[in-house]
Amino acid sequence: MSLTAELVAIDSSNPGVGEQAVVDRLEDLCRELNLPFQRIEPVAGRPNLVVTVDKGPGRHLALSGHVDTKPIGDAADQWQTDPFTLTTIGNLAYGLGSSDMKGAVAASLLALQRYSQGPGAGKLSAVLTADEEQGSGAGAQALTEQNLLPEIDAMVICEPSGVEEPWEALHLVSRGICCVELEIWTKQGHSGLSPALGRNAVLVAADLLKAFESFSPTVSHPGAVPCEVTVNPGMLVEGGVAFGTWPGHCRIGIELRLAPGMDETVVKQEIQDVVDQIAGDSAHVEVQYRPGSLGWMPGIELDPGHDVVEACQRAAAQVLGKNLNFRGYPGGTDATYFMRQAGIPTVTSLGPGWLSVAHGPNECVGVDQLYQSVDLYQALAENYLQERVI
Repeated sequence: MSLTAELVAIDSSNPGVGEQAVVDRLEDLCRELNLPFQRIEPVAGRPNLVVTVDKGPGRHLALSGHVDTKPIGDAADQWQTDPFTLTTIGNLAYGLGSSDMKGAVAASLLALQRYSQGPGAGKLSAVLTADEEQGSGAGAQALTEQNLLPEIDAMVICEPSGVEEPWEALHLVSRGICCVELEIWTKQGHSGLSPALGRNAVLVAADLLKAFESFSPTVSHPGAVPCEVTVNPGMLVEGGVAFGTWPGHCRIGIELRLAPGMDETVVKQEIQDVVDQIAGDSAHVEVQYRPGSLGWMPGIELDPGHDVVEACQRAAAQVLGKNLNFRGYPGGTDATYFMRQAGIPTVTSLGPGWLSVAHGPNECVGVDQLYQSVDLYQALAENYLQERVI
């Protein structure tokens, strides 16, 4: 609890001041706890930290968390407590990053300390990344593309695994993303002559947004874990000139959260078909995809039968007293890079807190969940690392 409070007190907003100050404190903490660490900084000023307990031959398990947070943003006046002071009210601890995910970062380091002091074999690491909240370019993406991580047999990301309830599920899917912009062109003119000018660009944009609200793209090869595809129209809207001018241009943005097994060619053709059907001859529409991974980043899924999943379930039964259902994670995570780029079998989410309170005012985490998570990660390490010595 006190370590979580220390981390929450350090601003690591992204965009914003970034991760340097919080990683500096984590390095000091590792020295205090006698935990070996390596600072990895593929982008200057954006450090990552890999902390490793090495107990000899055996497998290597990593716990992972990001140390950046979303900024307070426009919600500053909606916070009921100081966002940078962890404030306990009943069984809830309020503060920016408490659920997403400084509480889990603190728990993972304390679990490493416990593991270092007991029997066992193999390696247990905490991979603490930068820049997760803005695409991971200075964090997991750079670490994996530049081969900067040690060899890791399995990873568990400690993102909050609750949405409505704590410890709601064991998430084995990290959804992908597809961001598309539609540039809509019609005839601009005097609004007094609107009946003769036809449907304006903003109205065509409204038609398209309504159509994409019910759009259901194809999942060509569904995975073993249930995972919903979410279509989010109206993420961006720009259009209009002034009163008196019938608008001839509008731009809208649509975001798809992708399930594993979706075919890029199939989905993009389906998007084009919706545009052609709705716009018809009333407008010229250019379909443009965001560059890089935002234009198409596929979802990934971990095999539910993988032994790290079995170790997670055993730990959950021991500490939480229950088995966890398998689900797809609603948001994106660093699992995309760890599993797809580096080939590390990765559990997408097993951590304290709720995704439903992240990125907004009055973010909080359950106090009991913070203590449970230390026990859970210790039990996970013991189950996975002691199961088989290589």
